[in-house]
Amino acid sequence: MKVANFDNEIVLHCGTCGSSFFDINGIKHISQSSARKIAEDAQGHYVLGNKKLCPKDHSELAQKMDDPSLPANTILLECPTCHGVFAYPDDLLKYKGVRELAPLSPLSMKLLPAPKTIFMLSLFAVLSVGVMMNYGAISKNFSKGSKADEAIKKIVIVSDDKKHYLFFDFITESAFTSEVRFIDKTNGKEIVKKVSIEPKKVHHLITSDLDLSHDITYQIFLGNNSKPTVEKKLEIK
Repeated sequence: MKVANFDNEIVLHCGTCGSSFFDINGIKHISQSSARKIAEDAQGHYVLGNKKLCPKDHSELAQKMDDPSLPANTILLECPTCHGVFAYPDDLLKYKGVRELAPLSPLSMKLLPAPKTIFMLSLFAVLSVGVMMNYGAISKNFSKGSKADEAIKKIVIVSDDKKHYLFFDFITESAFTSEVRFIDKTNGKEIVKKVSIEPKKVHHLITSDLDLSHDITYQIFLGNNSKPTVEKKLEIK
């Protein structure tokens, strides 16, 4: 996430998914025009299936329920420790009373799952017709003898300004469960992280367990396939 200033409020913003984190009451103080600028700064508008953690103190975020000004079908997540608020771009616009963004281009839609549907126990769920249609074809497109590299369309690896959190995102041709193995060449340790516990096309991982100053490589595992991607150097953009 990058740090930005809108209407004298500090906002932590992810340009990949368009989500934003506001300090306590900060979301109430930004203007409608600022909300639109924040929401438009995203590579795509989609919801990813990992539990969400506070970028400041790493507490698990929970749905904000006690705000009477919260519009219907709007989900904001609140940190129980610092009381900061996390919002995806569509929820930010609804909360500020701003008209929804224009639909994505057909090319962008091919890379993204369906819009947000429900929230449960601080986990986001995605209901994607495209994923369900492709699920039965996974065995045809990705056999047990295939390498995971063949199914991955794009990988985006970024970090926050202090290099404390790693945001690891990738998109697959079809829906898979996934995990990533990080190999720290500096200290010889390996860390395996579950990414998607249910079959998905868009995979998102946030972790603070890595020393990003070290020499680190990674491999991605998809589904039950035993052949991971080729081991690659972790290069943060």
